[in-house]
Amino acid sequence: MQQQNPILLTISNILDEIIKETDALEVESNSIFHAIAAPAISIYNYLQRINKYTHCSEQCFVIALIYLDRLQEKHSYLVLNSHCIHRFLLLALVTAIKFQDDDYYKNEYYAKVGGINLKEINKLEQEFLEYMNYELFIDEQQYLVYEKRLLEYGEIEMS
Repeated sequence: MQQQNPILLTISNILDEIIKETDALEVESNSIFHAIAAPAISIYNYLQRINKYTHCSEQCFVIALIYLDRLQEKHSYLVLNSHCIHRFLLLALVTAIKFQDDDYYKNEYYAKVGGINLKEINKLEQEFLEYMNYELFIDEQQYLVYEKRLLEYGEIEMS
């Protein structure tokens, strides 16, 4: 069994809390990120899977969380719930990997890792970048604030 990664565990715990709240609202959304049924895989296991097969840097997970926060700030009508979080997370991570890391795979590979097809990941990537207004740069100060808060949140959760 894979060893638990504290950053992945903390991010999944944060997202699980958000999902629990948004699922309770029973808000209908029609974005292309929303699936008819919620995936059976937990957020933590999904993050572990992506981590295992993409070999991306840990920084990409922090950046992906920042991207998801920006997405919500720019588009408050987008509800992150159990029907879309996996797709948004996958695209936030793929975007972070391509922007941050020197080595990355083709979308076909990321689609397999994420459990979707190539045509879908290409369409989702285009939509995600448009939602983000192609603003992907994160300054060091913002990154450090997020990293610090994740570490603090993780300490509280583990206590």
